[in-house]
Amino acid sequence: MKKHLSIVLFAAMVISIAGCSSITEEELPLAEVQREGDTIFIVDQTGKKWDVTHAVEQYGFDASQFEFGLGPDAIKPIIGSGMLSPGDPFYPSDDGTFLVIGATIGGESRAYPIHVLNSHEIVDDNFGDVHVAVGW
Repeated sequence: MKKHLSIVLFAAMVISIAGCSSITEEELPLAEVQREGDTIFIVDQTGKKWDVTHAVEQYGFDASQFEFGLGPDAIKPIIGSGMLSPGDPFYPSDDGTFLVIGATIGGESRAYPIHVLNSHEIVDDNFGDVHVAVGW
């Protein structure tokens, strides 16, 4: 049986603009460079080493000018989202206004608030036996 999956994005243009970073180029951290024999590494904020030897030797990149983010697994996903239902404590009021990413699968609908996704970016959720990753 073919599963029907429809994802509805609300206010897509506003969401795209809201997700843009306001960090300027001058604020991005520059990489710490380490050499081990003939291998050139940069080290991210988590301490993970990234081999940049090819980029430096083949293309002339300056390893000390690499910029990086937080590193892998630095932002924890929401796993098993624990959706609220009307009447539950902390369920939003009917007159509340906020942006969401909505998903409807097999007749079941969910809304994931953007203000929550801003700090988690991924929700790993289940709609019955359908596994879904909702990304922001």
